[in-house]
Amino acid sequence: MTPRNPLIIGAGPAGLTAGLELVSRGVMPRIYEASAHVGGLARTPSDGAWRVDPGGHRFFTRHEEIMDLWKSLLPHDEWIVVPRRSAMLVDRHFVPYPLKGRDLLMQLGFGTGLRGASNFMWSRFRRGLRAIDRPQTFRQWGIEEFGRHWYQMFFDGYVRKTWLADPDHLSSDWANQRIKPIDWRRPSRGHPADQDVFRYPRCGPGQLWDAAAAALTNSGVPLSLNSRIEAIRHDGQNWTIQLQDGNTASGDALFSSMPLQLLVHMLEPTPPKHIRAIAATLRHRAVITVAVALKKHYDIPFNWVYTPGPEFRVGRIQNYGNWSEALAPEGFTGTHLGFEYFTLPHDDLWVAGDEGLGSIVESDLQALGFDNSELEHVMIVRSQHAYPIYDPGRERNVVRIRDFLRLNHPTLHPIGRNGMHRYDNQDHAMLSALHSVARYFGENADPWQVNTDLGYHESGILRS
Repeated sequence: MTPRNPLIIGAGPAGLTAGLELVSRGVMPRIYEASAHVGGLARTPSDGAWRVDPGGHRFFTRHEEIMDLWKSLLPHDEWIVVPRRSAMLVDRHFVPYPLKGRDLLMQLGFGTGLRGASNFMWSRFRRGLRAIDRPQTFRQWGIEEFGRHWYQMFFDGYVRKTWLADPDHLSSDWANQRIKPIDWRRPSRGHPADQDVFRYPRCGPGQLWDAAAAALTNSGVPLSLNSRIEAIRHDGQNWTIQLQDGNTASGDALFSSMPLQLLVHMLEPTPPKHIRAIAATLRHRAVITVAVALKKHYDIPFNWVYTPGPEFRVGRIQNYGNWSEALAPEGFTGTHLGFEYFTLPHDDLWVAGDEGLGSIVESDLQALGFDNSELEHVMIVRSQHAYPIYDPGRERNVVRIRDFLRLNHPTLHPIGRNGMHRYDNQDHAMLSALHSVARYFGENADPWQVNTDLGYHESGILRS
């Protein structure tokens, strides 16, 4: 039997999980990561005792194998329980999210509540008259789900700012998973929805992935950082990757979490022109996280605050103090926030220097009513391929690339959010890796069937 010697591109959640699963099956992979760190977007950059979570990573899963893997990597006392509290800042009101009917009717004034309710009922009435379901843009879906008034108030600006797309040009595929409907139930302290909590590593998400990398290294797995791939070749039997420094590595299979577009364009033999053209349509959003520490303590009882209004450039604000106190130095009593700016790679905001970005942050601080003179620490983290964009043709185009790769390169396994160009959570990215490894061993597993439940929502009571 030919020895197994697979290669893994990327040391994010998917790549590291693939490595751990291969080791557990007695196979020693080699892992190549383009950046200087592991964890991908789920890393925890630091500056002294200051730590930043670039994406706000809630550790929630419905899959026992993922929960067991998380527990195996970090001891129990390194996990904390974090209640989920999100809000949308509209007309200087923090409106809790998921949206609740009582808040919409009472919190923003009687007039706007009445208008929103009437629009909501009219949209629902029209949906009831529709004979068959049809593909929808995000705007169509949003108006039908929330009514025109509440859609415009909460979601139109949100989508334009955070997804960088016209809502008429954005598919609604992900909305059913990511955006919850209005909760019209009467408040009840005993209801499970009021006990929505998640796990979180005490020192941020990167703590888990640093532990995963350490476990692989201790098992003898070579993990090469700063190893950017320049070319990927297949001779019909083996895979060879060429690194930026000129070195090469070969193996019998390739697990890739690099952006699917880049993978297709690096392949040799060169894929057909139509496959390369399809791959060229796949786009990503980048995110710039500016961590701002203020000496004064502001009472913001939320993990995340979305800012859909035009008075802010920032799209979302994290309150790191509500994630973990360990993200700030011991004894810090001020306010530690993460301002998230969404942009396209190479757009003006992405290429702006720190000084230009700083002026934007100062403007947003002023709009929030914060005093810029209270700044104690600022840290900027840039994440280029952060979120796949769901253009209307995304699903069809990804399927065509998937089918081409399966037919022509059955030992090539795209994994993870970027590798499969899907807006997966950490647990879904990990599952895609586990299923791909199973497929590598000849088992009947399909990583492309992970996270296809249209009704999936990342919420629930934590179970240990």
